[in-house]
Amino acid sequence: MKRFLVIVSSIIMFLLVVGCGSDKNNSATTSMPKKQEITMEQKKQATGEILRILGAMPQNKDEVEKKIWYQPWGNKAYPAKNAIYWYAGNKDDHVWMRAFIVNFSTDMGWVFWDKIIFSTTEKNWEYKIKNVFAGQSGGGKSTDIVRGGKYETLDIPIAEVIQGYKLLINGNNPIIRLEGKERYYDYKLTKTDIEHLKTGIYLYEQLQVTDGLIIK
Repeated sequence: MKRFLVIVSSIIMFLLVVGCGSDKNNSATTSMPKKQEITMEQKKQATGEILRILGAMPQNKDEVEKKIWYQPWGNKAYPAKNAIYWYAGNKDDHVWMRAFIVNFSTDMGWVFWDKIIFSTTEKNWEYKIKNVFAGQSGGGKSTDIVRGGKYETLDIPIAEVIQGYKLLINGNNPIIRLEGKERYYDYKLTKTDIEHLKTGIYLYEQLQVTDGLIIK
């Protein structure tokens, strides 16, 4: 009889422990904050901001691929200056953004940069170009000789460097260092550059709301 009572008591204690643990788990689950859902009205408002920004930019239509490119430097292949840009594409009401960094020079030497240091007085952030060969090509990096000079450019999805772009607009003395194995080039951002990046980051945030879509 004693043995029976011990077994029964052990079972009751086990059930009580399991029950308490279950209550704690349920309590923890119910207390976790739920991710706020984005309403259709918010998506439509974000779409309005997206269209407003894109509508103010120079547009280049690709009739074959049925795309529209929104490029701040217009229809030229490259802007004839050092600069840090973003630009956007649109196909079938799907909008995406890319980062475009330009290094133009007229001297004989190349930097062949394969790393970018986004720098402010307060902080630095580095981006190493992926799959680049000798700082010349691959991973979005390109080099090109034109009449009057030469270009080194980087063209990648903006998400890869959005952290660096945000750093530049929120700090003092924003500079990007284009660094190769033997040389580097520093570009100090202008007020125009900063305003351009601010607009791009705002557009990027609006596209997060709509999942990159134009909501009609």
